[in-house]
Amino acid sequence: MSLDRRLGLALTLVAVAWLWLVRTYIPDPGAEWPGPRGFPLLLGAMLALLGLTMAVKPGGEMSPAPTRREVGVAAGTFGLLILYAFLLDTMGFVIATPVVIALTLWSVLRVRRWGMVVSLAIGFTLGCWLIFTALLGTPLPRGTWEILSVL
Repeated sequence: MSLDRRLGLALTLVAVAWLWLVRTYIPDPGAEWPGPRGFPLLLGAMLALLGLTMAVKPGGEMSPAPTRREVGVAAGTFGLLILYAFLLDTMGFVIATPVVIALTLWSVLRVRRWGMVVSLAIGFTLGCWLIFTALLGTPLPRGTWEILSVL
């Protein structure tokens, strides 16, 4: 079995587990569809569809094994996602998001111009904050650290 098929199967299994967790732990929206389950269910369904597509695609030329750089990018991205989950829970959206965006640009994407790194990190965070908080009225995570709860 090729690497692509195994990865597709693994992604499909992750998607099924994700969908089960969403149905188990996120409250039923009732008449307010899509409610809090809508976006997570959509993401899980898309991941399942993409994983199945990879798993059952017609045979052909096998993909080459990932290079050392590609493995490093994947591992770095995964590590930054774990860091973001921790920082989001402790520091909140306004602090965690620009920090992780700047780290991603610098370490994974190798952007070395500080002006661009800082402006993208702050601009993206501000844009998300404006859209979700100001326009949609959806509160973003504030974090558990009391000293940062004013943000």
